[in-house]
Amino acid sequence: MKSKLLSIILVMFVMIFMMTMYVSAVSFTATMTPSATTVKEATEFTITVKVSNLDVGSNGINSLEGYLKYDTDIFETISESSIEGLNSWSAKFDETTGKISLTKNTFVTSTQEVFQITFKTKTDVSGESGTISYSDIVASNSETTISATDISTSIAVGNSAEGNTNTTPITNNTVTINAITPTTNNTTNNTNTQNTANTTNNQSVSSYVNTMTNTNSENQMPETGVDDTVLMLIFGVIAIAMIFYIKIEKLNKDLK
Repeated sequence: MKSKLLSIILVMFVMIFMMTMYVSAVSFTATMTPSATTVKEATEFTITVKVSNLDVGSNGINSLEGYLKYDTDIFETISESSIEGLNSWSAKFDETTGKISLTKNTFVTSTQEVFQITFKTKTDVSGESGTISYSDIVASNSETTISATDISTSIAVGNSAEGNTNTTPITNNTVTINAITPTTNNTTNNTNTQNTANTTNNQSVSSYVNTMTNTNSENQMPETGVDDTVLMLIFGVIAIAMIFYIKIEKLNKDLK
């Protein structure tokens, strides 16, 4: 009798362990990429959201939802027409709650862009910045639901387009100074050389920081999802095992 009880308990632990391993395995990463990080006033730009690192079982995912938040002092109010599903994803937007829901007729198992949002900066906000985020992200398939880490990006508003520099004005000033004041040529050149070098170094550091930030955002460890059905199965196995144990005990007593 003890051996039978031990066998039942062992089977229960094995099934629970296997289900737990399955639940822990499912995961995916969501990322948000802006078309530019610095945008002029009253100018449109886009935000693209994609999924990657899909470890979601053989079926993949065919739905995605989350909540959009953005600074209304910096960006114009968006509507459902501002959101476009990509790669055959269909998008719905609840303007009251900010919930963006997406569905697809087929399952996705690899990296894919899901949707794109078009924003527009307001006027008289130059020098300020605003944050756009997509949170409480959940994907699902026929087997389970999976959560992902919240994502966000910051957009700066400026008078000049992103990527413009003052390299040309500095070079022109250097040439003019050399022509007019040859007696101070060495001092001026050294000063401008240091300024140019500092500018280049600052740009390199900024580029490195931005690259590392984007890389870290891409490599964030996603949260794992837990399906209520799996938990119900675990409790069901335990209940069935207990019922069998009680019946075996009763049968043994009757035989005695």
